[in-house]
Amino acid sequence: MREDMVTPTTARRLAQEGVRWEAQIGDWCSVLGAAHIGEGQAGIWLVVGIQPYPDGLTQLTLVDAAGQWPQGRVAQRDCLWLPTAGKLKTWLRAHGYRVATGESTATLLGGSGLLSTHVCRLTRQGEPLPVDGEGMSEAEAVAVALLRTLGAQTADSPRLAW
Repeated sequence: MREDMVTPTTARRLAQEGVRWEAQIGDWCSVLGAAHIGEGQAGIWLVVGIQPYPDGLTQLTLVDAAGQWPQGRVAQRDCLWLPTAGKLKTWLRAHGYRVATGESTATLLGGSGLLSTHVCRLTRQGEPLPVDGEGMSEAEAVAVALLRTLGAQTADSPRLAW
């Protein structure tokens, strides 16, 4: 798994909270419920082409992350977006948040080693308290903070698109 993107579990949580994906070339995704795309093994895929159709269906042209398999075409609805930390930060900044990230280390019990974790703090003018997130990668920490901001929204809030 690439360290600069969220895990599929976190990506599912983002999708369940209403974060919709408007595919862009260069996005990473996973194909849901697929063992193969053409001849390639399922895993992490890079979007290299987008073909919208009048009926609302969007086809994505994908290549695998290792560059070992030929391109395959898949309906966007069958893909799970794996956003990077940069994509999440860009979205948050566009919605008025200041984003600060960093690493934090802690000594493991028994003092035999250090555990490194990533942290994210979101602040926004007019909001008295910051929103914090923590994760094993920068992308996970930013996603946790984003999920906390979404949890603060009411059920009447509009769904958020990327």
